[in-house]
Amino acid sequence: MSTLFLTGSSSADWKGEVFSNEGDSGSIRGCSILKVEGSQTEYEATIDGVEADLGKFSDAIYKKITMDAKQQRYQGFRPGTIPPQLLPNYVSFAMDECAREATLEALAQNDIRPFESSRMDMKFEDISIPPVIKKKKKKKSGRKKNKSSCDTNDPSPITDVVEEPKWETFETMKEAIDAGWKPGQSFSFVAKSINGQKTKQQNVVGAKAIGAGGSYFDFNNVSVDSEN
Repeated sequence: MSTLFLTGSSSADWKGEVFSNEGDSGSIRGCSILKVEGSQTEYEATIDGVEADLGKFSDAIYKKITMDAKQQRYQGFRPGTIPPQLLPNYVSFAMDECAREATLEALAQNDIRPFESSRMDMKFEDISIPPVIKKKKKKKSGRKKNKSSCDTNDPSPITDVVEEPKWETFETMKEAIDAGWKPGQSFSFVAKSINGQKTKQQNVVGAKAIGAGGSYFDFNNVSVDSEN
């Protein structure tokens, strides 16, 4: 039988970080860890990007790496300018890095110590992104009807029921990015081929948030409101 570890959720006010340091649970929201049947060390993780607030984290990663890139000099471009052909690489990196960090935090919260190679070995699929909102073209107005000439036999106008756009799911991150995902938008995903060892329950209260000092990225001195 497979074992399912569900993270706790807190109704306390959340500050937007992927790993909450407040409350008794100190847990990341919207994630579940499933042990693969027949294995003692392999797991799968499902992350709900809206609950985990991955939109803000992916935006922070993107802004950090592009700020660093602007410090470099590129032949044929003015200082502080990133060649346009490089930007898709940074978008791809932001999504990938965000997913890996969120998965590792979910493991830590469930007292699973990942093996040394787990960070690079994990695979992602079922990437769900919000629908891309397209700007509507303004319709050309026709001739205005004479207000005095009303046709009482005309049926009353029918109001169309507009359904909320559904998220789209893709097999790979590349497909999701090609479909229009950008840093700052949330995304959900399934992480597989995660190998680690279940440890004794530990107190995760006070664990470092993603992007805090000691994490892969330290955003303490980065203003995420700065322009790209």
